[in-house]
Amino acid sequence: MSGHMMTPAERVSPTITDENPVVVSYMAEATRQYARIMRFVRGRFHVGDEANDIVQDAYTRLAQTAERTPIRDATGFLHVAATNLVKDRARQFTVRHRWERDIPAMDVASPEPSAERAMIARQQLQIIERALAELPVKRRAALMLHRIDNLHQSDIAERLGISISMVEKHIRLALAHCRMRLEEAEGGQRP
Repeated sequence: MSGHMMTPAERVSPTITDENPVVVSYMAEATRQYARIMRFVRGRFHVGDEANDIVQDAYTRLAQTAERTPIRDATGFLHVAATNLVKDRARQFTVRHRWERDIPAMDVASPEPSAERAMIARQQLQIIERALAELPVKRRAALMLHRIDNLHQSDIAERLGISISMVEKHIRLALAHCRMRLEEAEGGQRP
């Protein structure tokens, strides 16, 4: 394809769209509405550079859902999916900034840490690892999938078979537990 910029509908995996003629028809209709969907996302949510990613993810959700369930209005589905994706990203942004604010900096990635700083960082890492091991399985999984695998809360909810609000609660409680263990250790090391 020389010079042709692919729309999200065209970039969705061919294994999803080529096998099912119903999905192909949904994607064809949605492709005709691409510019409108992009304007909707940019205008309503002011997400700027993230708009392309959000619209791409919405098209992917359309293709995946159309494989399983008939969709009456592909364009309406894209609007709802885009709205939900923007909300998910806003939640993720909020949680990420709370994490950065609430968990003390560990300076683990310092290019030339002193021996003392390296020892402290190893101790903090051990404390976090023990704290994570103390958590219930789903709580630990929610935190790890969110912080390590960088999954959206909606994807975590689906994977763990729980609601998005329960994912948020698990992440919040897991962070609080880790923070508490770090504070306890810090308090125990003082003279």
